[in-house]
Amino acid sequence: MNLFYMLLAILAGIFTTIESSINSQLSKYITPSMATLHSLLVGMSFILLINLINGKLSYYSRITTVKPLWLIGGLFGASIIYLSTRAMPELGISSTIILILSGQLLSGLVIDAVANDVEISIRKVAGLVVFIIGAIIYLKD
Repeated sequence: MNLFYMLLAILAGIFTTIESSINSQLSKYITPSMATLHSLLVGMSFILLINLINGKLSYYSRITTVKPLWLIGGLFGASIIYLSTRAMPELGISSTIILILSGQLLSGLVIDAVANDVEISIRKVAGLVVFIIGAIIYLKD
């Protein structure tokens, strides 16, 4: 595996935790759904600015040529932000994140096996089982 891309994935995990924590705090002053809306608007503005600076905004015209199913990712993104914003004040940051990771690992394994035709080895299943056992032990506190 390429170390650079592994570091990008780790950074995405760190940003997920930071974003969830910030949105959780924001939702104490406004509602969780409004905190989600704010997060998405700020994110959209940031990515729009990046695309304007890089001259890539014209690529968006290709959006009409993709499978409609590929256009619903934002629903999941908004749901992730909203659900983690709702869960974090009750569960805490680390418990929420470990449950999110558990869901990601399990669903990722299933999607790889079913949709991406990736062979699922015993080592991968064992790693998932060990992770889930670790999560259960962690959450039993």
